[in-house]
Amino acid sequence: MGRLLEIEYEKIFKPETMAALKGKSGQSLKQMLGNKSLMQTLMSSQKILGEIMKAEAPYRDQLSQIAVDMVTQAYPIIDYANIKIDAKIGEEDMNLDGGSNEPPSLDLNTPELLKAKRRIINGITQGASIRGTFAFYLFREYLDLLDKSLVDKYGEISKQIFGIYDSEEAITMMLAALEQNASIAGGSSEIDYDEEEKHFVIKARALCFPMLVHEIVKGLYEIVGTQGFGQDKEQNKAIIGAVDKVSNEPRDFQYGKFIYDKLNDLYFESEIDDARVRELFFTEVYKLGESDFISFIENALNDKLTPAQKKWAMDEMRDIEKDLKKDDTGLEDLEENKKPYRDIKVTDKYIIREFNENIDPIELMWHRDNEDRIVEIIGKTDWKIQLDNQLPTSMNESISIPKHMYHRLIKGTGNLKLKIHKS
Repeated sequence: MGRLLEIEYEKIFKPETMAALKGKSGQSLKQMLGNKSLMQTLMSSQKILGEIMKAEAPYRDQLSQIAVDMVTQAYPIIDYANIKIDAKIGEEDMNLDGGSNEPPSLDLNTPELLKAKRRIINGITQGASIRGTFAFYLFREYLDLLDKSLVDKYGEISKQIFGIYDSEEAITMMLAALEQNASIAGGSSEIDYDEEEKHFVIKARALCFPMLVHEIVKGLYEIVGTQGFGQDKEQNKAIIGAVDKVSNEPRDFQYGKFIYDKLNDLYFESEIDDARVRELFFTEVYKLGESDFISFIENALNDKLTPAQKKWAMDEMRDIEKDLKKDDTGLEDLEENKKPYRDIKVTDKYIIREFNENIDPIELMWHRDNEDRIVEIIGKTDWKIQLDNQLPTSMNESISIPKHMYHRLIKGTGNLKLKIHKS
C-alpha cells in the first residue's frame, strides 16, 4: 500500500474491488437519475427543495419530532444505548461541525493503514445515512396528514441529491466548488458525550425533513464509528485531521453505500430478528486490527469472505444476540408479541400469514427476506405492497419478491391474509 496522503479508495482497495464499486455506482446512477442530465437534475432538485421548504414551513417542529421518532424506531439501538437526539429543520444553526475545507496539517508518521481504516469507516457512515434516509416512506400516513405532496417530493429529491454522487461530472464540479470554499451541504450533524448524564447526544440540523433524517442516521453511525479508534488520543486526532475532510465526502457518498450494503447483507444472512445486533456487529468489525479490517471489507465487497471470516461474523452476531437477550427480561416472548402478524400455518414450502386490520401502519416496516418469495392474496383486499424503488401496487395478483429486495405492506381496510411461497 502506497503512502495515503489523500487516502484515496484506489490506493486502499485492489483494482478488482474498485471495478466492482464503480460498476455498482454506474448502475445506481441510472437507477436514481434515469436519463436526466446533471444540469436537469440540479435545476429540478433546486425547484423541488424550494417547494418542500415552503410546504414544510408551518410544520417544522412536528416534522423534526417525526424525524426523531422515525429514526429511533428504525434503529432500536438508539433507545438501548440511551442516545439522545436534538434535531431541527431550518436554515439557522446549520454549520454545527464547523468543518473546514482547508487541508489539515498531516502527521506523516501516522500509520497508513489507520488512515485507510478511518476512510472506509467514514464511507460506511455516509452509506448508512443514505440508506436510512428513505425510511420516511414508513411514515407516509402521518406525513400525508400534513401535506399529501410531501412524501413523493421527498422521494424525488432524495434520489436526485444522492444520485448525483454517482456522477463523475457532478463530483468534479463539487470538488472544484469546495476548492473555492463553497458550501454544498443541506444539513449538518455532530455528536457529543454528556459526561454528567453518561450518554451520547446527536445534534442534527437540516434544510428539510429527508435531509434531517439523513443527518440523524449519520450521527448514529459516527457514534458507531468511534469504535474504530485505538487508545492513543493524539494519534486519533492526527487520523481525523488527515482523513475527515469535506473534500473526501463525495467519494465517501459514492462508494460508502455499497460497503455498508455488504455488511448489512451479513446481518440479514444471519437471520437474527433483532436490529440492535446490526449496529453492535458493525462496532465489532470496526474493532478489528487495520489489516484484518481492510481484508474483511475487501473480501465482503467481492463476495469472497473466507470460511474463517464468515464464521467469525456469524459467531459474533449470535454472541451479540445472546448478550442482548440476557439484558432483556423475557425478550423472546416480547419479540414474538411485537410481530405485526400471526402465522396461521407454517410448512417448509409456504406460510399462511394474517395481518390484523387494527395494526399501526408504523409497524409495517421496510424489510427484506433471505429467499425468493411469491405472495398470493387469500380473498380480495385493498392493501398494497411496495417494492424497493417502485410505486405501491395492488395485491390482488400474485407478487414475486426476489431475495434481499426491500419491500413493505401498505395498510388497507379489513384483515389481510396471505399465502407466502418460499424458494
